[in-house]
Amino acid sequence: MTEMETFYKQKLNEARSALKQKEEELKAVQDRLQKEAGVRSSCHQCEQHEREHKQTMTEMETFYKNKLQEERSAVKRKEEELKSLKERLAADLAVSIKAADTESSNNPVSKTRLTEMYDRLKLLQWPQIKDDLKATEMNPQSAQALLQKTFEDATEEMKKKKKQIEEAFGLTDSNSGPQKVKEYRQLTIQNLQMALYHSTKEDLLQTHVPEHGGQYSKDVMVTLRPLTSQCFWLGCLMALNNPPLQPDWKNLAPGMDPWDIFPRDIKPSSAM
Repeated sequence: MTEMETFYKQKLNEARSALKQKEEELKAVQDRLQKEAGVRSSCHQCEQHEREHKQTMTEMETFYKNKLQEERSAVKRKEEELKSLKERLAADLAVSIKAADTESSNNPVSKTRLTEMYDRLKLLQWPQIKDDLKATEMNPQSAQALLQKTFEDATEEMKKKKKQIEEAFGLTDSNSGPQKVKEYRQLTIQNLQMALYHSTKEDLLQTHVPEHGGQYSKDVMVTLRPLTSQCFWLGCLMALNNPPLQPDWKNLAPGMDPWDIFPRDIKPSSAM
């Protein structure tokens, strides 16, 4: 929790520094243009030159004001993310100390734990790997597409497993059959989730998606393999949650760093 909060504070400070720099640049441009305007007016240049100068001054000032607004919006987003993180950590702490909590804190694959694992992946593991990727031929768009596909492959693989379980119980779907049968079906899925939790991540990815990411160079895949293995493993656990979870790819907000490619949150997906 402390590591995640520190990460967000660092990003917020970076955004604030960028904002301050843009404000200083805007002020410098405004001062320079005002001085130039004074020089032009004192030397009695023609009106045409004066109009051209004013137009250039307005265009440059507008450009810097737009950039300044972008930086302010970025700072605001970071402040909101930090606030949201603090609120969630406080809520998690309150839940963990509540004796009558309905979700056992000892459950390593609870929604709370899955959210924590996703945050660690996004905030701690990914920043270390992306610095190595920047030296390769891979761009942030390709990296995002690969990791999104990894989570989607995990979801599809778990759909197949759930279908096999329903067939083994003689069910046509998750809502059919007697109540007891449905309860044992869900218990079987939970046991599968726990088995995957204790499985080896690399073996899990290799078994189900042996050629995943094979179109990239060997150096890229050596760098990415631990991350794709983690994403596939976590994607399987999220897909087996009730209800299933997935990263919120549809609401991925672009930030100042194009390599910030993970969605901010995970959300329930359509029932599988």
